[in-house]
Amino acid sequence: MGTLSSRLRIGEKVGLSFGFVGLLFLAVIWQYHATLQRSLADYQRLLDVDEVKKSHALAIESRMLEARRAEKDFRIDRDEPYAELVADRVAQVLDRAAALAKIDDEAAQVADSIANSIKTYHQRFQTIAEAWRIKGLDHNAGLQGAFRDTVHELEDRAAHFKVSNLYLGLLQIRRREKDLGLRRDAQYRENVIELVGRFKAELDASGLTPDIKAALHREIDTYRQTFIDYSRTVLAQQDIGGGKGPFRQAAHRIEAILQAHYVPDMERNILQLRRREKDYLLRDDKQYVDLALSELERITAQVNAAAISDDHKTELNGLTDNYKRDFLALVEQNNRIDGLSAEMRQAVGQISPLVKRNIDDADRSMAQTAAAITADSEASAQAMLWIVAVATFLGIACAVVITRRITRPLGRMTELLTRLAVEEPSERVASVPGSRDEVNIMAAAVNEIADHKARLIAWWKASMQEAEALRDQSRSPEKAARALAAAEQAKGERLAAMHGEIRGHAQDIVDAADGLSKAALSGSAQDRVHLIQHAGKAVLATMDVIAGGNPPRNGAAG
Repeated sequence: MGTLSSRLRIGEKVGLSFGFVGLLFLAVIWQYHATLQRSLADYQRLLDVDEVKKSHALAIESRMLEARRAEKDFRIDRDEPYAELVADRVAQVLDRAAALAKIDDEAAQVADSIANSIKTYHQRFQTIAEAWRIKGLDHNAGLQGAFRDTVHELEDRAAHFKVSNLYLGLLQIRRREKDLGLRRDAQYRENVIELVGRFKAELDASGLTPDIKAALHREIDTYRQTFIDYSRTVLAQQDIGGGKGPFRQAAHRIEAILQAHYVPDMERNILQLRRREKDYLLRDDKQYVDLALSELERITAQVNAAAISDDHKTELNGLTDNYKRDFLALVEQNNRIDGLSAEMRQAVGQISPLVKRNIDDADRSMAQTAAAITADSEASAQAMLWIVAVATFLGIACAVVITRRITRPLGRMTELLTRLAVEEPSERVASVPGSRDEVNIMAAAVNEIADHKARLIAWWKASMQEAEALRDQSRSPEKAARALAAAEQAKGERLAAMHGEIRGHAQDIVDAADGLSKAALSGSAQDRVHLIQHAGKAVLATMDVIAGGNPPRNGAAG
């Protein structure tokens, strides 16, 4: 690790350290971005799947309620626009079901079930609507209008046989006629004439056909005239021959005409029939069907038992048969409508649980997804906090390591240079040979200076000792002078060489210090760099002074 570190410059180390810390923070940013993307994807799924499922389900439920309301309005008011509204709402439900089926497989199954049920519902409703059209959307249409027209015609025909009052009037006339014959009192004659007048008024107000009315008028006029003649005989106290005469034959002819157009209680029975019919239509209770049919049988029996003509009986029986046919057809349509309504309710009943299940599933999925998003976000936030904490710690650790690798060697170099000025230290600053690290370069230069100083001092001492020895050993001054001169020359050459080396190392220190002064170092490290830089320059100045006083010989570097 130390060898690798020594191969890098201070700036490269600082740059790599900050680059490493930057990568950690990039990892934090990536983690945050990934978490955000996952959260957005999950929330998008909430919107695109669960929320859309719920929206379609609620829309289906709403449109189904509108269809049911329109269906009930149609059955109450029997108005065609309500049937069209049902068809429109069913189409909207099918569109929503198709959109729901596109979300996922589970939604497709639910949508398919809903579509099948709504189609069944609509088919049943269309059949019900058609049954109502056959039955009659109002009291004048369909089967209702048909049997209503029939019964109205029957009522009109019954009016032609409504002679009960006329028959009763005829009986009262005959009673007073007989009272006159028995008691021979004029008041009974007046009673008969008065009753004849009432009979004619009742005849005019009756529903008999004009020809029958004319025939009865002729006969009643004949009766009145012949009765007046008979009354004179009676009041004259003459023999009346048992109360017989032309008036009696006229009365018999009137009675025969009335008998030919008289069905007892027919009008009352028709009204009773209409009552049972309306009870059934109002209450939809089957017991009134049986009561209505009983009234029809009673009317038919009375018609057949009456003294009316066969043509009249055939006509009246035809009307009652038509009424019975149309009424029973209407009952059949009602039964059909009831059965279809039950099937329709069953189809609708299948839709509501499907919609509710779809909404519940969507709510449950939304809750689970929201919980998963919250848990994932919390885990991611915790992971990012740990990454930030690790990045911060590693940043601080890198700063401390780099700073210590700079400040400690600088401190040792400063101490060594200080001691070099006043003594000859034996210690050296640790350095790595061939390093590109500026601090290592400076340490190596300082070590060389210390080594050169030690060698210089050792050489100088050795030279001095040698010179003294030569001087002492020399027998003649000339030899001593030549020896000293030679020693002096060798000393100068050696000194010049060492001067160049020391000056070169000092220049390396100054250059390395210049490089370090530009690096982003702490305040104390910068102070030490400036101190080393100043010491290097001082060494250079000293070397220049030495070179100025004792110029190097033989071309040695100054």
